[in-house]
Amino acid sequence: MTSAEIAARGDRWLRAIGYGLLAEISTIVSIIAIVVIHRHVVARGLTEADYTAFSERVGAIVGILGGTLYTFLFARLLMRRLSTRFIAHGIVVAIAAIALSVGGSLAGHQGVPSAYVVASALKISAGALAGFLAARAREPRPV
Repeated sequence: MTSAEIAARGDRWLRAIGYGLLAEISTIVSIIAIVVIHRHVVARGLTEADYTAFSERVGAIVGILGGTLYTFLFARLLMRRLSTRFIAHGIVVAIAAIALSVGGSLAGHQGVPSAYVVASALKISAGALAGFLAARAREPRPV
């Protein structure tokens, strides 16, 4: 194996990590956008407690569902660039997203809410599903 081939193989793993980070960043941006639109367009004039409660609900819902969806979508994008190890790459996308999520929670909240266990399991499932679907699509069809 040449050094160019080794670099190309490693680059796919780095891309998987990058796509996982993008998935989590997309989740965060979505949460922020929803909260800002709610505060400045949809529900002006509420109390700070109302905005805080809404932000927490959005964070919980979009954090779990959006994080799962973005992990799946970014893993699917990665699959176009792969020829092998689809499920493993999808799981790496999920692990990178989970690492950023948990790291951000530890930095911002000094802890990890129990809902992150569910969110993490869903992200792993989404990444693995993206890989499974890609592997299945690449299998030769019986004639």
